[in-house]
Amino acid sequence: MKLLQHTLITLCICISGCQSSATTELHKDNMIEQQNEMTHTFTADFTSDEAKLGEIYDFYDIAVRTERGNPKSKPATFGRKARVNTVRMLGGWYNQDLTGDTYIWDGEKYVYNFKAATDRIDSWLESDWDIFQIVLDNPPWAFQRGYNFVNEPDGIHYLAKDRVGVYGNGLPPKDAKAWHNYISAFIKHLVSTYGEEKVNNWRFRIGSEIDTRPQHWAATQEEFFKHYQNTVLAIKSVLPNALVGTHFREATHKSKYIDYTGNTEDAYAPNFVSWAKQNNVPYDFLAISYYPHITHPHEMDMHEVYQTQIAPILEHPDYNDDARFEIHEYKFIIKMKRAGFVSVATSHNSAFFAMLSKMMLEKNIKDVYQWGNARDGSYSPEAMTQLALNDMVGNTFYRNIRGDTQSISGNYIDGIFSQNSNNQNIDILMFSFNKENMEYQAPEPISLSLNVGNPVGTKFKYRVAQIDNASNIDQLFFADHPNAMIPQSQGGWRKDDAHPTASATNALNEAGLKVYKESLPKYGKINTLNWSEWRTSVTKESKGASTSLVEIDNTLPSFAVQKYQIQW
Repeated sequence: MKLLQHTLITLCICISGCQSSATTELHKDNMIEQQNEMTHTFTADFTSDEAKLGEIYDFYDIAVRTERGNPKSKPATFGRKARVNTVRMLGGWYNQDLTGDTYIWDGEKYVYNFKAATDRIDSWLESDWDIFQIVLDNPPWAFQRGYNFVNEPDGIHYLAKDRVGVYGNGLPPKDAKAWHNYISAFIKHLVSTYGEEKVNNWRFRIGSEIDTRPQHWAATQEEFFKHYQNTVLAIKSVLPNALVGTHFREATHKSKYIDYTGNTEDAYAPNFVSWAKQNNVPYDFLAISYYPHITHPHEMDMHEVYQTQIAPILEHPDYNDDARFEIHEYKFIIKMKRAGFVSVATSHNSAFFAMLSKMMLEKNIKDVYQWGNARDGSYSPEAMTQLALNDMVGNTFYRNIRGDTQSISGNYIDGIFSQNSNNQNIDILMFSFNKENMEYQAPEPISLSLNVGNPVGTKFKYRVAQIDNASNIDQLFFADHPNAMIPQSQGGWRKDDAHPTASATNALNEAGLKVYKESLPKYGKINTLNWSEWRTSVTKESKGASTSLVEIDNTLPSFAVQKYQIQW
């Protein structure tokens, strides 16, 4: 056996060290063939009307702000005017600060205090924001007057522990008629203050994530549906054409909360759709929240997310075909906290938002509202993807076909393919994401093959911008300072429980944060795309008589986004 092993080893050495030129060429051919087998191919036919999926629209232009929001803190707008969805506009805040309440018991009678709301609205308008949507969620605290609270469910009285919820007043008004009159008066006040035309351009949302109980609502589904109808009737008694809607959790939402009736309730949205149709109650939009955890693979699977969380609502047979479906709270997160979250701060976030964007466009989900996506002049990872996507707005969205190549370690590679109808220029947004393995893998070869209506030999030029871990301030800092990735327990700066994708401000101890803050000026601002030089080529022969192919080969790193501009 040892002799055989020795012979084989000698033979292998001889073959590898004594190749003829012919065998060398054969080896090169085999390497090229192997690389071609590994290359991810993407084809799109820009000459086919059947491949057109619609127009790429701007779905990422609304900022969510609570009563604590600062109008001076602007999101990434990419040259647009900032637009705000104002939460808890009526008062009923957790801190029970009655100066924010628009309905007050003065000791003798109930008083409207609408100036508290218009002062907040004015602060947004004066800071050059547009009001997109006013949320009528927490009732002012005076609407709780008359309630008796109990410690155990009795089916009649609300629970004492729910009198003050995580976000404030989550109980329906004690007097539904008083609420109707109050909402009607509030809308009249808005019209008299800002004019009917302007207020008619604002939308009104009743409730926030109502089936997140008891944080946002400590009553029942039936009570909310009645509350919604009452509120809509009050709004439309003043503005018949006002746009109204509501906001729930995803269709898979399950709750263990036991309410004052002794019962639990799961997702409201599918039932709301049926109830609204049966009772002829209008809604112009319906929304859910989406907080995918980077630690939960199924929450990052776009097919599963749509089929389980969205389709049971949007594709419900009773769904209003004229109502927009939207996402009113979104963040890619590591974990939820009591009234907040820890978000993903690395290029994983950039790649994930590109993948989410394709699902949004394919399924006609009209908006995804965002919390902050810019800080100190730099864009967050998802905002960098939005920047790359922004000049594709208005382009025609085309279907593309992915080849059957298996990715390294399960990377999912795809893209958004589009064409400008005016000049026929092509814009593509490619991305690589992995829901199972968050480690950065080797870049993978990709090949774009685009059928265009130009004759063979037509000259074109193209350039590429890449968003990856080199276009992320925190990751640049981590790379420059090894201690930032070493746990505190081993002498480094990183908190022992910090996730690898956490931001520096969430991950580092005091010593690390000091160095981080001192180092920030070195990295400048990250708010522009870093483009390659223009490259030129010519179209190649295709199967069509009057068409040709644009072919581009490249490599795509994991958890990266690439923007391709192709011009004639």
